[in-house]
Amino acid sequence: MDKVNTTSEVAATSDFFETWISDEVLWVITVVNYVILSGTISFLGVIFNIVNVVIFAKLGFSDTTNISFLSLSLADGGVVLMLVGYSILYNPLVVEAVSILEVIESVSYIVFGWPYACFSRVAGCMTAFITVERFLCVSAPLKVKAIITRSRTITMAVTCFFVLFASIIPAFISSSLGMKFDPIYNQTHVGLMFTNNAASLQEISLTFNVVVQLGVFCIVVVFTVALIRSFVRKTEWRSTATKQSTKSNARDNKMVKMVILISVVFIILSIPGVVATFLMMFIPEYNIAGRYRNIYIASFSTFFPIGAINSTVNFFIFLDMSTKYRQMFLTMFNLKSCKPKEKKKVQRQIYKDSPKNSKQEKINNFTI
Repeated sequence: MDKVNTTSEVAATSDFFETWISDEVLWVITVVNYVILSGTISFLGVIFNIVNVVIFAKLGFSDTTNISFLSLSLADGGVVLMLVGYSILYNPLVVEAVSILEVIESVSYIVFGWPYACFSRVAGCMTAFITVERFLCVSAPLKVKAIITRSRTITMAVTCFFVLFASIIPAFISSSLGMKFDPIYNQTHVGLMFTNNAASLQEISLTFNVVVQLGVFCIVVVFTVALIRSFVRKTEWRSTATKQSTKSNARDNKMVKMVILISVVFIILSIPGVVATFLMMFIPEYNIAGRYRNIYIASFSTFFPIGAINSTVNFFIFLDMSTKYRQMFLTMFNLKSCKPKEKKKVQRQIYKDSPKNSKQEKINNFTI
């Protein structure tokens, strides 16, 4: 008897989650998150990341961290670009023209869903790489140039993009857009078509994404803590040195604050996505075609504005905490005239960082 009651309770709970979010409520949630919040933030994010890419390219590639930040900006730009696509598809005018919401959901899942996840993982990998690089700059300054070179940094960035995009191939193979009959509307329309082995193929991509997410998350946390400890020890040692190290200490302090801020923002804003990916792995019906599709779509629509913030906020961090970035930004847009001494200093630094003058890379790669 108890077994029957337990089974009934589980079934009731399952039915509750299945109907918890109605189609009408889901529509309101998706419009607010996809179109208003995510669309607005992502549109600005595309502009800001383009600015990031241009500025880091102008600052030169002799500094390996410039390459890392440029790669991070490219990945973040891909994230917000996919979110702009979502905001366009879920615009009420587009939905009204299409008239069938499943068509919008199917197209967005194939065209923007997995690429969005891929760009997010690349951004995470580059954040982890930057954190590790900074840790080595502080803890092993005499060896860092031999460990992290310009060619290795470029190879790392290209490999991240290639491997992570290759990881979503099984998911693309498992599903496609096709014509299907809808008994509700009593008509045929575009929808998702899944292969017989779709579940196993999607599990490959999901598992790889989870491994990357957790690995990147752990690396960022561990090396951020290690960076802080190493920096504190080095600061204590430098306090006994000459006064000439004061300016260097100030730059190092800014550098640590910037890396910590980028890492903390990444960690906090990545948690919802990690949780959602775990739910997809351990709850089979938590997907776009499962019983809990409304909860799936609603939750992911909430994660998208968070992802947009994560891929946009670095612009403000660079602008506030990097002197070279800020001076280049102001010079590019003629927002403020640099003082003569500051302008000459920036020009000398840019010339020094150009490929023609990269015989000796600096230990502290990115001057703050």
